[in-house]
Amino acid sequence: MTPEGYERARPLWAEIDLGAVTHNIGRLRGMVGGSVKIIAPVKANAYGHGVVAAGRHLASLGVQGLATANLDDALDLRRAGVTLPILMYGSQLPDGHDALLEHDLTPSVTALDSLHALAALAEGSPRPLNVHVKIDAGLERLGVRLDEAPAFVRALLAYPKLRLEGIYTHIPFSDAAGEQWSARRMAAFCQVVGAIETEHGIAIDYVQATASSVLARAFRDPLNTISPGHLTFGLSPIDGVRAETLGFRKALRAVRARIIHLGQRRAGDDVLGGANADDTVGVILFGMDNGYRPAAKGGSAHMLCRGRRCTVLGVSAEYTVIRLADVADAGLGDVVTVIGDDGGETIAVETVAEQLGAPSAAYWMLGLRRVPMRYADT
Repeated sequence: MTPEGYERARPLWAEIDLGAVTHNIGRLRGMVGGSVKIIAPVKANAYGHGVVAAGRHLASLGVQGLATANLDDALDLRRAGVTLPILMYGSQLPDGHDALLEHDLTPSVTALDSLHALAALAEGSPRPLNVHVKIDAGLERLGVRLDEAPAFVRALLAYPKLRLEGIYTHIPFSDAAGEQWSARRMAAFCQVVGAIETEHGIAIDYVQATASSVLARAFRDPLNTISPGHLTFGLSPIDGVRAETLGFRKALRAVRARIIHLGQRRAGDDVLGGANADDTVGVILFGMDNGYRPAAKGGSAHMLCRGRRCTVLGVSAEYTVIRLADVADAGLGDVVTVIGDDGGETIAVETVAEQLGAPSAAYWMLGLRRVPMRYADT
């Protein structure tokens, strides 16, 4: 099948600007200084941007590593020839370490049973295995309790075939109350890590608690690594704040589809919900299978066609139906913009997330799937 034939048979695509990722990584380096290392999260298919293309591009920018909890994404990167270190966030059962090591993936340990299982595997290794310790500094999701971290590190360092390459925590927030909590937990984490390094006379290669929310609020910390997911792709984790106002660019420029069917509704038609007026409607190949869904209860959603806002009338597994009554001479094959610019109108990913009741633009992006990607580097 030719590329042109594929595009006619599947008239749906997202436009991704890898140049925005280049800009954003440069912006992050400017914020923290060139000596600070970057482990770039590419979790959830690189926040919906395509893990292979994003991972390759980040590797070309000289980041020190990538990170994900999704083994499938990590294996896709390895198959694509990405040799950069890949940190696996807590994901595997204690007897699942061997699958990670087989593909040169760096395991995280979050509990003693996992640590002991990894140490047993390391006995047959010709060299010490790098391992990262995930600390729970208060999010109460994954990790060793902060007050138990010194004892846990002692247990790890007792194994000669394990090397403590990294230690990290996650303290995200989206509002003012969360920001105050995060600042307290950052201080507590830094204090514990400092005590660990002093006790053992070591300097840990990768120490990080600084993700996008912390960077967006410019917390100061003494740590040597950052791990920004949202901001790498031009998304903000802070309620009411757009990443553009912080100097970042969105990697997702647009999501578009072509009209594959035109229909006519007549007033009085016996259709579900009733037809109240004559309407032209258009159908696009974009629906819940791609991460889209109907507007939140009591709300409405819109898309653009020929520079006009069109109300979304229905969303199903693979289709969305939009109202075209205000679009003069709408035709088969016309482009419908789900996200992006059309004429003088714009629909931002933040607007789509709000319309659909998603917690944030980034978390809507995580669900963007099964959409052919068109990459540019501008």
